[in-house]
Amino acid sequence: MSAPHVPHYSQQHGSEDTKDQRAVGGRPYPYSSADTGFSTDSSTNDDPQGQRLQQTHPAQQASRYHVMQFWSWEIMSFWVAVGLLAATVSILAHYEGQKLPEWPFSINLNTLIALLSTILRAAMLVAVAEVLGQLKYGYFSRPRPLKHLHDFDRASRSVNGSIKLLFIAPKSLLAVIGAIVTILSLAIGPFTQQAIKSVSCPQYLRDTNASLPIAHFMPGRADYYRIGAGTWEVEVDMKGAMINGLTNPTGNDSAIVATCATGNCTFPVGSDDITHSSLGMCSACFDTTSFVSANENRTNYTMPNDLWLSPYSGQAYLNVQVDYNLSWASSEFPDGFATLANDALTNITVLTFTQSPCSNNSQGELVCPHNVTGYVGSSDYVATSCSIYPCLKNFQANMRRGVLDERVVSTVPAPVNRVEANITESGVSAAANYTALKSPCLIDGVEYDKSNFSRIPRTPGRIFTGINVDGTEYTAPDECLYKLMWLYGHALDAFMAQTLFSGMCTYDSRQGGSLYCGDAWWLSPLYNTQNASFETINSQIDQYATAVTNKFRTLGSNNYNLSSEESALGSVIEMTVCTSFDWRWLLMPAVLLVATGSLLVLMIVQNYMNPQQPVWKSSILPLLFHGFGQSPEMGAQPAVDLDHIKERAYHIKAKFQTGMNAGFVDTTGGRVPAARDIDLDSLLGNRDNVRR
Repeated sequence: MSAPHVPHYSQQHGSEDTKDQRAVGGRPYPYSSADTGFSTDSSTNDDPQGQRLQQTHPAQQASRYHVMQFWSWEIMSFWVAVGLLAATVSILAHYEGQKLPEWPFSINLNTLIALLSTILRAAMLVAVAEVLGQLKYGYFSRPRPLKHLHDFDRASRSVNGSIKLLFIAPKSLLAVIGAIVTILSLAIGPFTQQAIKSVSCPQYLRDTNASLPIAHFMPGRADYYRIGAGTWEVEVDMKGAMINGLTNPTGNDSAIVATCATGNCTFPVGSDDITHSSLGMCSACFDTTSFVSANENRTNYTMPNDLWLSPYSGQAYLNVQVDYNLSWASSEFPDGFATLANDALTNITVLTFTQSPCSNNSQGELVCPHNVTGYVGSSDYVATSCSIYPCLKNFQANMRRGVLDERVVSTVPAPVNRVEANITESGVSAAANYTALKSPCLIDGVEYDKSNFSRIPRTPGRIFTGINVDGTEYTAPDECLYKLMWLYGHALDAFMAQTLFSGMCTYDSRQGGSLYCGDAWWLSPLYNTQNASFETINSQIDQYATAVTNKFRTLGSNNYNLSSEESALGSVIEMTVCTSFDWRWLLMPAVLLVATGSLLVLMIVQNYMNPQQPVWKSSILPLLFHGFGQSPEMGAQPAVDLDHIKERAYHIKAKFQTGMNAGFVDTTGGRVPAARDIDLDSLLGNRDNVRR
């Protein structure tokens, strides 16, 4: 049975030079037969085993030293892929935690990364495909089924072909690596996209500030007026705020309103954990219950300052008065209270009946420590004395979801600054100010404290004022001083002493458990529905001081311009969509790049070690120029580099002929005969019948 015809390059003969040309298609190689290093005698051509020729062609020798140039495009494409992966990592790292960028033409970050990953995969597979194309020539160094040539070609072009190659050439390490890289490269796009996540995140709004009102100076923009010799009165709005501080201290009328466009804002924190400071009102209280005494019949309960209570119908159940001199209780003063009381605007004492310390005995009877018996049954009493004084309040604040979280970090008393007023310890002056010094203090973005106030630049318009703190005199700029004018403080004191904290509340059964306080109705909350204690009274006075502080902050000004409003500025946070970069998803593309680089390096090393195998990669030209067998006229042909083959092929015109004599035919100087069509499957189907 004769072997079937296999497609080959038909030769045109007719020249005496054919024997020496040794060419595919009848065209000479660009070197003479003398240069080939191959013997053309019959001893060489008759070698039955096709052993390697004894001498090496010069082109093959040169290829060893120039093997890198044959892979230059693949090396470049590999580094392009590395650069694209690095660019992907850099871009995602740059936008980590940032708002999604807004680019023209509706291009977003996901689109850009998808484009980069697509180009990355294409660049990577350029090298892999060429390595697989080169491997097929080495693979056929031993007898193999011809169909495997087709399988190698498909593996370099498709995932299906790569999967099949794993079963065809499982012992070829490079082929297996190349096939696996081609298969897994499909996941580069999805894995890269998984590295990008859109998350809700806070972002600071540019050109937009949050603000909280503060006061450096009072009265600032508030009004007060003189009603007689040495008598001054505050305006109605301040009086209302002070009354509201007792009756509804936590209501909206007493609350600070922050300016925050989104409801989420932060304020810069200094080294002392303070975001802002303001002039305000503070209070300090201590328990004076031990100073209460009962008369012989236990019908009257009195204190050294003449406050009294009586547990009978229509008598005093709550009594409040101003005490400018608390010396009668000095034995119970807490540490530092004497100094506060001496410089306070007002000192007050609250005395009231209560059942807070009482409890039921085993018989269910109410038993109280002081066993007060009267109109309402068993009860007890509690007395509290407080000092209300101007001060500096240091705050820490932030705002979340429209709710302001502002807490007091520390307070500094603001006594009369006698150094500024140039008065003695016991003197008074309308020019004096209750003053507190803030230390450390931020000036022009730099923090200064008591130790280096002298280093603060003396810029034009900046005023420095002397102040005595704990026996040491300092000179500080007005930016660090918080002042309450003495006359305004005197007007506040007059309202508190004569009206606000002066009154008595009575009780009888017709009132249904509520006290009747007459014109001093705002005092009844101190009774706390017969459950007053030192803690509740102390808390209510503190809330009162906070309400007054908040009013100061809405009316106060800075020390240089009394008609100005002053605010602590912060940053506005907008909840938006940001980029989250999960770098772990890029490990797979990175591993594939490492595998590709290793594959390329191993292939180059193999080419260098075996220079007799030219670098043909995935080109089909070597299959045409070095087909089955040789024409008798051509003799031995050396395997040359692809560049030489391309140069030779450039000068040959050919046509693929179908039919029984299918194959490429050299038409450079001849005519193409007609032939019957035959398909590739029929050719490959007869591969088992192909013989040497």
